[in-house]
Amino acid sequence: MKNALRSALVTLGLCLAACLAAPSAAGAGGPLLEKEVDVPRATRIALDLKWEKCVIVDVETQNDPGDKAIQAAKEHDSKVTFLLVRFRYANTDWIDHRVRLRAVLLDASGNVLADAGRPGTMDKGKTDDTLSFLMKVKTVDWPNAVKMKVTASFLK
Repeated sequence: MKNALRSALVTLGLCLAACLAAPSAAGAGGPLLEKEVDVPRATRIALDLKWEKCVIVDVETQNDPGDKAIQAAKEHDSKVTFLLVRFRYANTDWIDHRVRLRAVLLDASGNVLADAGRPGTMDKGKTDDTLSFLMKVKTVDWPNAVKMKVTASFLK
């Protein structure tokens, strides 16, 4: 009798531990969305990454190095530029959504020139807001950047 009771309690304890350790549907995060676009130089580039009632509308860069800065960097070979990468989004949901954004600059061969990212909150009820971060890129590499790979992972 004593062994049967002990065995039942151990089984119950293991079942409880397994249930608590398993991820629940309510605690699960959202999807990982990816898109490869042309490098946004002078204009915004449309992304249209959607999840539930959230959409990352487009991406743009600011503080692009000019021709003079690129030429000076070629002569000195040590200059870096900090680009501001800005994403516009809309969240028509009634709750805030956490998202981790990442942008990777690629050359024509698909080699990585620069990458950066950050987590942020897409505020509820916002129809036109932004999330931004800085990306450190070698100034001489900027003209070689052809594509930008954008990744958005929605968190819970």
